[in-house]
Amino acid sequence: MQNESFESQSQSLTEYLVLGMLVLMVAVPVSGFVLSAEAWTSSLFAKGAYQVESTKNLAEQLFDASAKIRALERKLAQNELEMTRLKQEARDTSRLRSLLELKQKSKRQTIAAEVVSRNADNWFEQVVIDKGSADHITVGSAVISISGVVGQVVKVDSHGAVVRLITDPDQKLGVLIPRLGLTGILVGNSQNLARIDFVPVGTNVNVGDKVVTLGKAGTFPENHPVGSVVAVRRDAEGASMEIDVKLTENCYDLSHVLVLPPLEG
Repeated sequence: MQNESFESQSQSLTEYLVLGMLVLMVAVPVSGFVLSAEAWTSSLFAKGAYQVESTKNLAEQLFDASAKIRALERKLAQNELEMTRLKQEARDTSRLRSLLELKQKSKRQTIAAEVVSRNADNWFEQVVIDKGSADHITVGSAVISISGVVGQVVKVDSHGAVVRLITDPDQKLGVLIPRLGLTGILVGNSQNLARIDFVPVGTNVNVGDKVVTLGKAGTFPENHPVGSVVAVRRDAEGASMEIDVKLTENCYDLSHVLVLPPLEG
């Protein structure tokens, strides 16, 4: 009995030892795994924090860059506006200088005036200038620029006048094609090309021929630029020709003009 009890205790002790060894064999890798897991988790959090900080810095850099771009765009727009203003001033100065030279060369009385407004209902037909009867401007006065004919005064107040532009279909002007000695009546056509009607068939008018004022009625000066021929065609009946004329003066971009009162008969 004692031997059996001793053997049983020995067997139990052996089992405990084996179990302990197994626990040790399993526990060591598991603890290593736990340590590895902790290290991985710590690394993950560290990487996440770095990425968040990096993203924040990138966003701040983008905002700064965007603000700088907007500031540069505003500065560029201001510079462009200033450049446009300077170009306009230079152009106006050049026009004034040219008008002064034209005024000095003219043998007739001339009055310098500035275009101050347009009538929205007659944008292509009329402008208002800042000189009137107090400046000796009268109805029927010719209005010209250094580039060409502008129109004719149709209404006068003390300190202003209405000018009917050469583009108005009601404005008619005696003209000459110097190369041919051909005379005719030029008629406005709003924003389209002006026109000379009733030109005899067979007249040798060429595209590019210059058109100037006839100046025989005492209103407009002689040989002042009007435009150039851009097209020649027969009219609808085929009995005469029509000539399209591109005006030398842009009547939709006027600033300064010269007014010439009619010559006394």
